[in-house]
Amino acid sequence: MAEKRTHPDYTLQLVEHGDMLEVRVSGDIDAQRVRIAYWREIADEAKARGLRKLLVTDRRKGEPAKPAELAELAALFQHEAKHFDRVAVIEPTPEFLPAIEYAEIFGQGMGINVRIFSEHREAERWLRYGSPDD
Repeated sequence: MAEKRTHPDYTLQLVEHGDMLEVRVSGDIDAQRVRIAYWREIADEAKARGLRKLLVTDRRKGEPAKPAELAELAALFQHEAKHFDRVAVIEPTPEFLPAIEYAEIFGQGMGINVRIFSEHREAERWLRYGSPDD
């Protein structure tokens, strides 16, 4: 059963699947402070539950995060890398994928095993089994 956490700027729906925490993020505010807040909450919740795999479906937004914002996010969460085996992020807006791929590049550069996906099935498969290039 999904657990819902509502905040003024975003809502998280959390579901535990074995060794994985699945999170759906919703909200209409495109601001770096909001991104940082919900990623902090997601990381803290997964650590509290002892889960090392994250599957996060990002919210639909008006504009994708800028590369500088994604680099800042990766730098802020670099210290979290040791707590997670894999982090899969689903970007639901196909036209944002090229911009959001920077999150993968910057995250991996900071030692975070993160991948960006457009489909839930692909993301879940990678979380469970990895890939040859892991």
